[in-house]
Amino acid sequence: MQYVKKHYNITKDDIKSGKLDSMEIIEPLWMKVSIYDGYNRYESDLSAFSKGQRLIFAVELYEAEVCNGGHDQFFYNSTGVVWKDALEGFKLIGAEKCAENFENVINKVGGTIPFDREERQKKLDEISYDSEKDAYLDIFGEYDSVFYGIDEELESLMMKYIKSNPDEFVFCGDVDVPADY
Repeated sequence: MQYVKKHYNITKDDIKSGKLDSMEIIEPLWMKVSIYDGYNRYESDLSAFSKGQRLIFAVELYEAEVCNGGHDQFFYNSTGVVWKDALEGFKLIGAEKCAENFENVINKVGGTIPFDREERQKKLDEISYDSEKDAYLDIFGEYDSVFYGIDEELESLMMKYIKSNPDEFVFCGDVDVPADY
């Protein structure tokens, strides 16, 4: 894949005016932060960003995956590496119902989830595969349903936090993006 430089200049005025939504505000993270190369790479890539950017990014990833395929998809895919940041992000923006629901999911898995994708998948397989039925159990279905009923509040909560803390979300710089982006 060929990449080109894209210049981002996200200012406090852009943020306060509501000109940008949360996805646009954290777009540089989507382009710069790898969730595919393990936890250490994820941490390293995030070092250039604020805690607010990091946590909103995680909430966005969580929402995209869970809305697309449930908590199973979130954990089985590379996005599971952001689980702890997503939980902290829900608390940061005041999404109490989302945080509580996600804490229930985490407790269902045993209270903690490996950051390593293979370890995470193995742990999930251990608790969700029924060898007698030779089938996977829907261990997260009820939590998926709860999230689907409350996720529409996330954008407004994220934007309320972002607008109240614009300094955390200012970004000016060049980021490599796919040429066809």
